[in-house]
Amino acid sequence: MPKLLLLLLLALLMVVDPDTVAAAPAASATIEAAVLSPPKIHRPNYKRYRGNSSKKKRKRGLFKRWAARRKAKRQQKAAPVRRGVIRVDAPDVKMPPKPQP
Repeated sequence: MPKLLLLLLLALLMVVDPDTVAAAPAASATIEAAVLSPPKIHRPNYKRYRGNSSKKKRKRGLFKRWAARRKAKRQQKAAPVRRGVIRVDAPDVKMPPKPQP
């Protein structure tokens, strides 16, 4: 029985004209669809919503890093040199003696 049904189905498919099956829809159907459907609203999806989240900044490019390094070196050279131990002279005035309990 299943073989007979399969043969009938194949015979039906051979008889059917492919042009009529794959025909384009009627022009009136496309006009009705265009009138009934609302216009599409462009909603780009290329920008993600970040909300209130903080985002880690990207590493600077090579030339920006070089420029920042040159600037830092210039600022270090311009700053006064403060190396070593700061020495203080002895006080000129003597402190009063501590009270005895």
